[in-house]
Amino acid sequence: MKKTLIALAVLGAAAGVAHAQSNVTIYGIVDTGFIKESGSDIKMGENVNNRIGFRGVEDLGSGQKATFELEKRFELADGTLKESNGYKADGKTTDWDGAANVGLKGDNWGAVRLGRVNELTTESIRKFDPFYQYGVASMFLSKQRSARISNTVRYDSLNWSGFHFGASYSLGGNTNKDSIKGAMIAVDQAGADNDGYAISLGYDNGPLSLAGNWSRLADSNKSYTWNLGAAYKFGPARVSLAYENTKNKGWKLGDESAANAAAGMALGEQSKQQNWLLGLEWTLGPGRLNASVNYNQIKDVASWNDNKDNLKYAIGYTYNLSKRTSIYGNVAYTDYDDEQAAGYYGYKGRDSVTGVQVGITHKF
Repeated sequence: MKKTLIALAVLGAAAGVAHAQSNVTIYGIVDTGFIKESGSDIKMGENVNNRIGFRGVEDLGSGQKATFELEKRFELADGTLKESNGYKADGKTTDWDGAANVGLKGDNWGAVRLGRVNELTTESIRKFDPFYQYGVASMFLSKQRSARISNTVRYDSLNWSGFHFGASYSLGGNTNKDSIKGAMIAVDQAGADNDGYAISLGYDNGPLSLAGNWSRLADSNKSYTWNLGAAYKFGPARVSLAYENTKNKGWKLGDESAANAAAGMALGEQSKQQNWLLGLEWTLGPGRLNASVNYNQIKDVASWNDNKDNLKYAIGYTYNLSKRTSIYGNVAYTDYDDEQAAGYYGYKGRDSVTGVQVGITHKF
């Protein structure tokens, strides 16, 4: 009897140690409200992407850890899964649209993740947009932008007095002649298949933040994006500047919908997009005032007679009811060069768009 009690005590202690070395966090965001844009009915929609996620860390000893992350994104207003901007080849959909990766990290070398991860260029530059590229007030988004990418290995360095860097490599879709199928047939026929890669450099120390990035998405006909960002915080205010340059090399097929499903990219003619952003974040009362001016130019589209210049002005306020819950109101006005330029961003038959958005966000 005594031996049995001792054995149970040892097992219980061992279980306690194992539990102490592993940690799984459940987190999420629920957000919805009302959106009204010119030429459209009022609809319910999010400002910040709705999500539920699981993040785990296991202590392997000697400063080494195993990590994983799984994250679903969804539409709160109707409960459906959010449409993915990643691969949908061969009839697949991305259930874990936010993240799906496993990796290792060390106190003396950094971290590596494999699977579906945030795209470095997007993750870095969106921090300079006061609206974090969400909602009606978001800065213009390039046609070669993907918030998250699949089939990727990503490395993030340690932080050395504010300096840090990252790199990623993404495999393209299957284009082997003996096994290719589905939408990747269209990608291969267009000659748009390629692996993707990115590099990101950053500095965050005290009031100053700097970033520089270059990326090429997989299966994009080797299209690319590079950007630069800088921000400085003084007192309650933070001023930011950002520039982004995108080259969409384009590709056309008879079945563009299949190719688009495969690559998650803009099809059609080549184009060059440039973005300049000036942003302001100001802590005001129990919340934050956000404002931005965004100048955008679309160039080198063969079917257009000239380049298109677009301007967007945005202002909003987020009021914090608590540490986890806030309400917000954002207003944005976009002055497009003409209807052709507006159509490039999905607004047909208009040359200007006003958007108003109000809602509530809870983080857990």
